[in-house]
Formats: sequence, C-alpha cells, structure tokens
Amino acid sequence: MALDDPALRADAQGLAARIGRALDALTPCFEAVLRDDAVSAEHALHLVIMDPALARDRAPFEAAILAERSVGDPARWQADYAHYARAKARLAWREGIDGRTVVEDMPARLRTGDLVVEGAVCRHGWIVAASGAQPWYDAAFAAMTIELMHADLRDAVARARASGGIW
Repeated sequence: MALDDPALRADAQGLAARIGRALDALTPCFEAVLRDDAVSAEHALHLVIMDPALARDRAPFEAAILAERSVGDPARWQADYAHYARAKARLAWREGIDGRTVVEDMPARLRTGDLVVEGAVCRHGWIVAASGAQPWYDAAFAAMTIELMHADLRDAVARARASGGIW
C-alpha cells in the first residue's frame, strides 16, 4: 500500500486514537514514577510510537511516526528529549530490533551518529522509543506503552471474532 492510500490512512488514524487512549491511561503512572529524581532529574519523558502497519523498507522514518507524546513540561527541559526519543526510534526502526540489542549485542550494526542509549523497544510488531528518564526506565515506559496497546488490540480482535470474524 502506498503511504497516501486512504485505507492505510484510516487504519493509522484508528491506531493513533487507540494510542492516545493508552497514553492517557498511562500518563498518571508515568508522572508518578517520574517524580523520583533518581528516575528522571527533569521529571521528563517523550515517547515516539512508530506505525506498525508500515514496512520499514518502504516508508521513510519520519513518515512512519504514528504518534508522539511528552510527559512533563518540555519548555523547562534542559535537553531535547524528543530529539533523543526520535534517535532511539530511528535506530530501532532501521534495524527492526530493540535499541539495547543493537548497542549491546550487535554493535557492528551501529552507524555514525547513532545514539547508543537504550530506550527503544520492539515487541508485537510495535516500535516505541522513550527518552527523558534513566535508560532502563525509558525502556520500561516504552514496553508498558506497547503492552497496553497490544492488549487493547487483542481485545478488539476478540470482539471482532465474536461478531462474525471480520476486522
């Protein structure tokens, strides 16, 4: 499917709405964890969610960003966590695996300019990257986002099956 295909756009809009609901549900949890200075000195988090329906070899990175969300006050951040989250997502998007796996287990796949900090997670066809907290918390926030979105979609599949089996 082409990036300008109306069916693909409609599916992406539906996924984006689901992501928005998942992030709305998770934000209070993120905020509670981010209050701890040891987790994030700036109480900051930026998430980048890639479109799982787009093939990595057919869509440029920027066009494949389905949603982004900041938690905290970006105007007060000393670092550009959106930039770092996108850099983490770009590495995972290019390689199709968690950023941590590339950095720790496959460093020969790194390219000049790659950010060598974990925080991008690939699971269930999703790629979500986070930045603003300690890298292991970034990875946890990304994984939490994926798992809630995946559960929501599994629920939708169960309802579709119960209603005749058509998505």
